[in-house]
Amino acid sequence: MSDQSFGQGGLNPYLDADELVERIGLTENEIDWRKQFIGFDETDERRLSDLEPLLRRNQERIADDFYDNLLQYEQTRDVIGRSTKNFDGLKQTQRAYLVSLAAGEYDREYFRNRARIGKLHEMLDMPLKHYVGQYGVYYDLLLPQLNERIQNQVVEAIEEWAQEYDAEGPTSGMERLAGALGFETEDDTADGLDESFERTVRGAIDDGMMDVLSLLRIINLDMQVATDTYVDAYAGRLENEIDRREQLAREVETDVENPVAELHEASEMISNRAQRIGERTAEQATAVDHVAGELGEVSAAVEEVASVSDEVRRESERTERLAADGSKAADKALSELVAIEDAVDRVSSAAATLEERLEEIDETVDRLDELTTRTTILAKNARIESSRSDGETAIEALEVIATEVGSFAEQTRADLSAIERAVEDVATDAEETIKAADEAVERVDAGGNQIRGTVDSFEEIHEAARSTATGMDDVSAAADQQAHSVESIADLVEELSTTADDVAEATESVAAASEEQTASLQAVGKTVSRLTTESEPAEQPVYERLAE
Repeated sequence: MSDQSFGQGGLNPYLDADELVERIGLTENEIDWRKQFIGFDETDERRLSDLEPLLRRNQERIADDFYDNLLQYEQTRDVIGRSTKNFDGLKQTQRAYLVSLAAGEYDREYFRNRARIGKLHEMLDMPLKHYVGQYGVYYDLLLPQLNERIQNQVVEAIEEWAQEYDAEGPTSGMERLAGALGFETEDDTADGLDESFERTVRGAIDDGMMDVLSLLRIINLDMQVATDTYVDAYAGRLENEIDRREQLAREVETDVENPVAELHEASEMISNRAQRIGERTAEQATAVDHVAGELGEVSAAVEEVASVSDEVRRESERTERLAADGSKAADKALSELVAIEDAVDRVSSAAATLEERLEEIDETVDRLDELTTRTTILAKNARIESSRSDGETAIEALEVIATEVGSFAEQTRADLSAIERAVEDVATDAEETIKAADEAVERVDAGGNQIRGTVDSFEEIHEAARSTATGMDDVSAAADQQAHSVESIADLVEELSTTADDVAEATESVAAASEEQTASLQAVGKTVSRLTTESEPAEQPVYERLAE
């Protein structure tokens, strides 16, 4: 396999290197500008050509070490596993690339080949950090070889310098070397490095470092081109995605045009409804404030009613107590009246009995009067008879008179006894009557006092009832005020209900509009979601297509 045949793997049929170079703008002028920018010239080409034997000699070991390092990491192992080449083929490619760094022809074809290599790595989905990072591995592998080469060059330069000095004089090369290094010799005292020796050493080191710089410059140019291929791939993907997004955006714009118009109309309707709701809500707020004021008055009236009710309750309790006391006093007065009636009955009975006794006395007195009359008549008759009759006749007459007088005397005695008894009975009855009268008087006095107490109690009851009536008037007034406030509140509540109905109706309209808006938004959302979810399937990697 030639040194320029590396990278000729199974992915090349899918790659147009000329189109790639043209796309990234890798013209002859661009290549020349990049060389000038980093200072790469013919001298570097010559130096790299001189390094070819070194690179060719170490290509096997550098390739082995290079892949040993890559195989340590899972990410780089995955990339290696996606390659169409086997492991030995990859190592051969790496060896060819290493030697190609010193090919000596750094024209457009060289950089075309570098662009192809970079694109192949991108097609294997090797991250740019891996591709650029592997050059750091090259440095670790190449610089020790260059360091050894520089050291050898320095040694050779010193030996040549020494041989030239040997040819110029009798002093041995070692002595001249010691003198050049500043060591004392038998001839003179050294005062520092020999200028020619120092120039020789510095020249050899400088020449070696320029070789290193040339190698770094060509590697830098390689990295630039490889990076261009990655940037080109990223730009192509970005342009494809932009085109796809623009097409999708146009489709979305077409799809959402009608829903957006509907949303606009629904938004205007919702705005109008919301404004109306706001106005009705403001009216409700005013009505609620009015209701709050009315409720405050009702609350004050309720407090007043509660206060008056407490006072009325206390007056009622007092009236109840007074009524109870009056009832007790009335019961006592009634008892006294019954006792007075009993005493009056007794006085009436005693008076009747006394009247009967008086009637009996009157009858007795009448009888005594009649008896007196009869006695008087008898006395007159006796005088007459005594004057007209003889003695015997007189005696008979006197006997008759005596009999009459005796009868009168007995009768009188009996009447006197009866009168005495009647008088005694009258006295007894009078005493009973007096007692009954006294008791009746006492009962009347007690009843009068009781009745006066009852009257006083009823007066207090009257005053309490009057206070209660006044309290009830206050309660009635407060109740009227409450009724008025409640009526006002009812009117306000009715108005609030009407407003609430209007608000509910407007809210239903807003809800309907919101549902329509939501439906439109869902349609818009589904369409717009295509901008983020309807991603065009990414181009299948070449290594996957080859695997199929």
